[in-house]
Amino acid sequence: MNKLLVSLLCIASPATWATESFSLDPDHTFPSFEIRHHGVSVLRGKFNRSQGRVTLDPAGPDSRIEVKVDATSGDSGHDGLNRKLLGGSFFNTAQFPEIQFVSTEVAFKDGKPVSANGNLTLLGVTRPVTLEIRDYACTLQFLTRRPLCGADVHTRIKRSDFGMNYGIPLIGDEVKLAIEVEGFRE
Repeated sequence: MNKLLVSLLCIASPATWATESFSLDPDHTFPSFEIRHHGVSVLRGKFNRSQGRVTLDPAGPDSRIEVKVDATSGDSGHDGLNRKLLGGSFFNTAQFPEIQFVSTEVAFKDGKPVSANGNLTLLGVTRPVTLEIRDYACTLQFLTRRPLCGADVHTRIKRSDFGMNYGIPLIGDEVKLAIEVEGFRE
Protein backbone atom coordinates (compact mmCIF):
# COMPACT_ATOMS: atom_id res chain seq x y z
CA MET A 1 0.00 0.00 0.00
CA ASN A 2 1.20 3.52 -0.74
CA LYS A 3 3.03 5.06 2.28
CA LEU A 4 1.06 8.31 1.94
CA LEU A 5 -2.25 6.42 2.01
CA VAL A 6 -1.18 4.47 5.10
CA SER A 7 -0.16 7.73 6.81
CA LEU A 8 -3.52 9.33 6.00
CA LEU A 9 -5.43 6.34 7.31
CA CYS A 10 -3.45 6.40 10.56
CA ILE A 11 -4.05 10.12 11.03
CA ALA A 12 -7.77 10.00 10.27
CA SER A 13 -8.71 6.73 11.99
CA PRO A 14 -10.32 7.21 15.42
CA ALA A 15 -9.23 3.71 16.45
CA THR A 16 -5.58 4.76 16.27
CA TRP A 17 -5.94 7.97 18.26
CA ALA A 18 -4.07 8.31 21.51
CA THR A 19 -3.37 11.47 23.48
CA GLU A 20 -2.33 14.12 20.96
CA SER A 21 -1.43 17.79 21.25
CA PHE A 22 -1.92 20.57 18.74
CA SER A 23 -0.85 24.18 18.47
CA LEU A 24 -3.50 26.31 16.83
CA ASP A 25 -2.45 27.89 13.56
CA PRO A 26 -3.12 31.63 14.01
CA ASP A 27 -3.31 32.10 10.23
CA HIS A 28 -6.18 29.60 9.96
CA THR A 29 -8.06 30.13 13.23
CA PHE A 30 -10.88 32.67 13.08
CA PRO A 31 -12.88 33.55 16.21
CA SER A 32 -16.01 35.46 15.20
CA PHE A 33 -19.30 36.74 16.62
CA GLU A 34 -22.83 37.62 15.49
CA ILE A 35 -25.36 39.79 17.32
CA ARG A 36 -28.78 41.21 16.41
CA HIS A 37 -28.71 44.96 15.74
CA HIS A 38 -31.91 46.93 16.40
CA GLY A 39 -33.87 43.75 15.72
CA VAL A 40 -33.54 44.22 11.96
CA SER A 41 -30.09 42.95 11.00
CA VAL A 42 -27.12 40.92 12.19
CA LEU A 43 -23.82 42.56 13.06
CA ARG A 44 -20.83 40.30 12.41
CA GLY A 45 -17.26 40.69 13.54
CA LYS A 46 -14.10 38.69 14.02
CA PHE A 47 -10.84 38.76 15.88
CA ASN A 48 -7.71 38.75 13.76
CA ARG A 49 -5.29 37.37 16.36
CA SER A 50 -5.60 34.29 18.53
CA GLN A 51 -3.50 31.46 19.86
CA GLY A 52 -4.13 28.19 21.57
CA ARG A 53 -3.19 24.70 22.44
CA VAL A 54 -5.33 21.56 22.35
CA THR A 55 -4.63 18.19 23.93
CA LEU A 56 -7.06 15.42 23.03
CA ASP A 57 -7.29 12.13 24.94
CA PRO A 58 -10.32 10.16 23.70
CA ALA A 59 -9.63 7.32 26.13
CA GLY A 60 -8.99 9.29 29.29
CA PRO A 61 -9.23 12.51 31.29
CA ASP A 62 -6.21 14.36 29.89
CA SER A 63 -8.00 16.44 27.25
CA ARG A 64 -7.55 20.21 27.46
CA ILE A 65 -8.44 23.10 25.19
CA GLU A 66 -7.06 26.57 25.81
CA VAL A 67 -7.70 29.46 23.43
CA LYS A 68 -6.60 33.06 23.92
CA VAL A 69 -8.07 35.77 21.72
CA ASP A 70 -6.47 39.18 21.36
CA ALA A 71 -9.55 41.34 21.93
CA THR A 72 -7.72 44.40 20.56
CA SER A 73 -7.75 42.71 17.14
CA GLY A 74 -11.57 42.89 16.93
CA ASP A 75 -12.73 43.84 13.45
CA SER A 76 -16.24 44.56 12.16
CA GLY A 77 -15.03 45.80 8.79
CA HIS A 78 -15.88 49.42 9.66
CA ASP A 79 -13.40 51.74 11.44
CA GLY A 80 -15.99 53.77 13.34
CA LEU A 81 -17.80 50.69 14.59
CA ASN A 82 -14.47 49.10 15.54
CA ARG A 83 -13.68 52.06 17.80
CA LYS A 84 -17.08 51.63 19.51
CA LEU A 85 -16.75 47.85 19.85
CA LEU A 86 -13.22 47.99 21.27
CA GLY A 87 -14.06 50.89 23.61
CA GLY A 88 -15.51 50.91 27.11
CA SER A 89 -19.12 50.21 26.11
CA PHE A 90 -18.35 46.77 24.70
CA PHE A 91 -15.00 44.90 24.77
CA ASN A 92 -13.15 47.57 26.80
CA THR A 93 -9.84 46.38 25.37
CA ALA A 94 -7.84 49.05 27.22
CA GLN A 95 -8.65 47.25 30.46
CA PHE A 96 -9.33 43.70 29.17
CA PRO A 97 -7.14 43.01 26.12
CA GLU A 98 -7.66 39.24 26.17
CA ILE A 99 -10.58 36.82 25.94
CA GLN A 100 -9.86 33.28 27.09
CA PHE A 101 -11.49 29.84 27.04
CA VAL A 102 -10.12 26.97 29.15
CA SER A 103 -11.85 23.60 29.06
CA THR A 104 -12.77 21.55 32.09
CA GLU A 105 -14.04 18.51 30.16
CA VAL A 106 -14.05 17.32 26.54
CA ALA A 107 -16.63 14.80 25.29
CA PHE A 108 -15.92 12.35 22.46
CA LYS A 109 -18.01 10.26 20.10
CA ASP A 110 -16.39 7.58 17.95
CA GLY A 111 -12.96 8.91 18.96
CA LYS A 112 -13.67 12.48 17.84
CA PRO A 113 -14.26 15.50 20.09
CA VAL A 114 -17.89 16.70 19.94
CA SER A 115 -18.13 19.20 22.80
CA ALA A 116 -16.09 20.95 25.46
CA ASN A 117 -17.29 22.32 28.77
CA GLY A 118 -15.14 25.07 30.17
CA ASN A 119 -14.78 28.63 31.35
CA LEU A 120 -14.93 31.70 29.16
CA THR A 121 -13.34 34.87 30.53
CA LEU A 122 -14.54 38.11 28.96
CA LEU A 123 -14.26 41.59 30.53
CA GLY A 124 -12.61 39.98 33.56
CA VAL A 125 -15.71 37.85 34.25
CA THR A 126 -15.51 34.06 34.02
CA ARG A 127 -18.59 31.99 33.22
CA PRO A 128 -19.11 28.33 32.25
CA VAL A 129 -19.92 27.64 28.60
CA THR A 130 -20.23 24.58 26.40
CA LEU A 131 -18.62 24.58 22.98
CA GLU A 132 -20.12 22.42 20.26
CA ILE A 133 -17.36 20.92 18.12
CA ARG A 134 -18.49 20.17 14.55
CA ASP A 135 -16.72 18.65 11.55
CA TYR A 136 -13.53 17.58 13.34
CA ALA A 137 -11.16 16.12 10.76
CA CYS A 138 -7.45 15.48 10.26
CA THR A 139 -5.16 15.19 7.25
CA LEU A 140 -1.60 15.88 6.18
CA GLN A 141 -0.92 19.51 5.25
CA PHE A 142 -0.16 19.29 1.55
CA LEU A 143 2.99 21.46 1.49
CA THR A 144 4.73 20.55 4.75
CA ARG A 145 3.31 17.01 5.17
CA ARG A 146 2.66 17.87 8.83
CA PRO A 147 -0.41 16.34 10.50
CA LEU A 148 -3.16 18.98 10.57
CA CYS A 149 -6.57 18.86 12.28
CA GLY A 150 -9.45 21.30 12.20
CA ALA A 151 -12.97 21.88 13.42
CA ASP A 152 -15.89 24.27 13.40
CA VAL A 153 -16.67 25.32 17.01
CA HIS A 154 -19.85 27.09 18.18
CA THR A 155 -21.58 28.40 21.29
CA ARG A 156 -24.04 31.10 22.36
CA ILE A 157 -23.65 33.42 25.31
CA LYS A 158 -25.53 36.30 26.87
CA ARG A 159 -23.20 39.27 26.86
CA SER A 160 -24.97 40.68 29.93
CA ASP A 161 -23.64 37.65 31.89
CA PHE A 162 -20.20 39.22 31.43
CA GLY A 163 -21.26 42.77 32.26
CA MET A 164 -21.55 43.93 28.63
CA ASN A 165 -24.92 45.64 28.94
CA TYR A 166 -24.68 48.62 26.58
CA GLY A 167 -27.62 48.98 24.18
CA ILE A 168 -29.74 46.06 25.40
CA PRO A 169 -32.40 45.40 24.09
CA LEU A 170 -31.84 47.37 20.85
CA ILE A 171 -28.55 45.59 20.45
CA GLY A 172 -29.12 41.93 21.25
CA ASP A 173 -28.04 40.21 24.43
CA GLU A 174 -27.50 36.81 22.81
CA VAL A 175 -24.23 36.48 20.93
CA LYS A 176 -23.34 33.61 18.61
CA LEU A 177 -19.65 32.74 18.84
CA ALA A 178 -17.87 30.65 16.23
CA ILE A 179 -14.26 29.62 15.85
CA GLU A 180 -13.02 28.04 12.66
CA VAL A 181 -9.95 26.27 13.94
CA GLU A 182 -6.91 24.50 12.49
CA GLY A 183 -3.96 23.14 14.41
CA PHE A 184 -0.75 21.29 13.68
CA ARG A 185 -0.13 18.10 15.61
CA GLU A 186 2.99 18.42 17.76
